[in-house]
Formats: sequence, C-alpha cells, structure tokens
Amino acid sequence: MKVSVVIPTFNRAAQIRGALESVFSQTWKAFEVIVIDDGSSDTTEEVLASVMHKIRYIKTPNHGVSAARNRGILEAKGDWIAFLDSDDTWEPEKLERQAAAVNRFKAKVCLCASMDETKERLDDLQRMDPELELGGERFYPQGDYRLFMHSKHPFLQSMLVEKAALMQAGIFDESLKVAEDTKLIYGLVMGFGYCVVNEKLVNICRDRETPGLSDTVSLRNAFKQHQCYIRVQAEAYWRLIDVDAAAAAMVRNNQLYFMSRQAEIACALGMRDLARRYALSGLVFGGQWKSFVRSFLVYFLYPVASRVFLRKWSSNHGVN
Repeated sequence: MKVSVVIPTFNRAAQIRGALESVFSQTWKAFEVIVIDDGSSDTTEEVLASVMHKIRYIKTPNHGVSAARNRGILEAKGDWIAFLDSDDTWEPEKLERQAAAVNRFKAKVCLCASMDETKERLDDLQRMDPELELGGERFYPQGDYRLFMHSKHPFLQSMLVEKAALMQAGIFDESLKVAEDTKLIYGLVMGFGYCVVNEKLVNICRDRETPGLSDTVSLRNAFKQHQCYIRVQAEAYWRLIDVDAAAAAMVRNNQLYFMSRQAEIACALGMRDLARRYALSGLVFGGQWKSFVRSFLVYFLYPVASRVFLRKWSSNHGVN
C-alpha cells in the first residue's frame, strides 16, 4: 500500500509542524506527504523550509479547504489517501492499524475514533455498535446504514480511503462552505461500505490559534453554513429513503434541526418571510421536540421570537 497524506493549510505556521511530525512518526511510513498551502499570508513556507525535502509543498491561491484537498487528491501518486488538518495530529500507529484493517477486510474505506485535548471521545462509533469492543475492528458492508443513525460521524482526519473509490465518490464538493466532509463520508459509506478501528488514533485540536470557517459564528456566516448543512442532509435523505427507512428518518431529524436553526437565524437577521418559510418547513411531528418548538415560536410568535433570538445572537455571537 502506498499512502499519500494530504494536509491542507491556511495560516497555521505555529501548528503545522506538529501535524507533520505526527506523520513522520508513523510506524507505517507514508509514501508521500502533500501540503497544500491555500494562500497563507503568514510564515508557513519559512516554517516548512527545514522539512521541504520530506514533503511535496504546493502553494495555491486561497480557494478554501475543499479546493485544497481536491488539489491534493489529484496530485497524489499513492493508491490510498489519508487526510490530516494542519492543526491536528495522529497517534503513531494510526496508519499501520488502518492499513492492516483494510487488508484484512478487503475494504476501500477505514475510519477510526478521535479525541480532543482532554482525551474526550468525539465520535459515535461506540454508540453505533455497542458490541464493538475498544480496540476492536469490524467491517460494515455496503447496505449497512447504521452510521446514519447517530449525530456524530467519524472525523475526516480519521479516514484512510482508496484513491479510486474517492474519485468514484466525487471527491469534495467545492460549492459547500461546511459539511463537505459529511457529504463525502456519506457517499463513501453508501457506495462502498467501510471498516472501523475502534481506537482513538486521531487528536483533534479545539484550541485553535486562528479560527476556522466552522468556528465563525456570526449570524451571516451561520446562515451560510446552515444552508450547507440543510442541503447535505436533504441529499442524504433522498438517497436513503428507498433503501433504509430508519436511517432516512434519522437524517430527516437532522435536517429538521438545521431548518429550525435557520429559521432562528433568519429571524434574528430580520428576514421575516424567509424565517417563517424555514419554520413552516420545520413544523413536522416526529423530529426533536426542541426543533419543533423553535420552528413553532418563529412561525406563530414571530415578534417575540425576533426579540429573543436577536438578543441571544447579539450577546453571545455578534450579528455581523
């Protein structure tokens, strides 16, 4: 197996060396490490100068993380690809454990567990399959949709995937500002099945020096993000409805949640008609009761909702 590691980065000069060192320290050595610098304006290139002989460094104009990852995929010479963000790290045996698993199960996709700085688990792998012991491995074939039954899918940084499968799934949707990883993971799971290594092998950094797009919670950015969340869940719903009613219902619940949150955000922005349209779409029994109540409040008690949600966002996040 030749594994190409793709690391997109943007103004992470203070953290990218840590990410790279965790790749260099792998017990399974990567075939190549590709760093796609998405238009950084800090000292990233200078910081990487001493390891340029170990990596393929490509600097591009700033087009976003999906474009950077796609460039890395297209540049990759390995037949397998692993993704790592420039402020996250891997445990030393991450690639070795996953390479062994995909070989054992003849799988095209492998996922593992992740943790944050406090060692708290950040995925639902254990809830997804309570019988899978810690450190255990299992293959879930195409047509097993249990991953959709839970709100937290494994992180993209935990994935090892065959490049051919990745290309067939359609790589990253560059029109999405967020949830591009969710769309890709959903597509791979539905198209190929996947195996799991139930061990925390990925360290996700939540104490970011520079906020990422998903950390930006102003009203206008939140509105754009929720458009992406709604779209991805809607696409998954229509793909699942014909093959697994329970999984489709769970994805529908996710969509209703994002609909109600979008109604809240539009309400705080003063977009009355749009807020009520989102709220009306969210007024469906069978979802989460909080989502229903939020949509009900926006649709039937708009003046009250407007004051409540504007105060909430103005005090906690900022309106701009």
